[in-house]
Amino acid sequence: MPIDNVSPTRISLIQTKKTLKLAETGREVLEHKRDILLRELRNSIVEAEQKRDILTKALAVAYQSLREANISKGSENISNAVLGSPSRANYYVDARSIMGVVVPLVKTQTEHNVKPEYGFLNTNSDLDKAFRQFLIVFELIGELAKIEGTAFQLANAVNRTQRRVNALKYVLVPKYHDTVKWIELVLEEKEREEFIRTKRIKNMLKARQQTST
Repeated sequence: MPIDNVSPTRISLIQTKKTLKLAETGREVLEHKRDILLRELRNSIVEAEQKRDILTKALAVAYQSLREANISKGSENISNAVLGSPSRANYYVDARSIMGVVVPLVKTQTEHNVKPEYGFLNTNSDLDKAFRQFLIVFELIGELAKIEGTAFQLANAVNRTQRRVNALKYVLVPKYHDTVKWIELVLEEKEREEFIRTKRIKNMLKARQQTST
């Protein structure tokens, strides 16, 4: 179906052909972008699954150490020691771009070699082990948040890009293509009519010349 409000002139034909070429180029660019985003999305999904499995195992180790500390020293002593510690999990949140898509960047600000700041009275090596393991857990949580946030943003971007590709591929490009064909048909018809009219005029002039002689 041709585009409305387009005059079937040679200027319109040239402009419509240029617009059609731009639309086809835009579709190709968007399809390339979509393919790259899909590859990044698949990688993020696989990485998130792997990181989630690592986090689950790290949590199991941390809680097991904490349980052993509670058993050996008593849960009340361990709770008092932990609650009195000023150690906290701190995260740095920023952003980066993947093919124009803004995705999160999350990093832990806790140092790996940080030492527990609770007293050693009524604590033991199991609590120290749990402390170190929870530092690993906090870092893994930040990494997983970054990966899952990236996957979420990429999935939205893929959907938006695919909608634009579909709009160009199935709506705009066919419309411009039909408009080009329609203008060409109209111009061809006008040329035929002009040719017939010119031929009639020549025949009339020729007949008059023959009559006058």
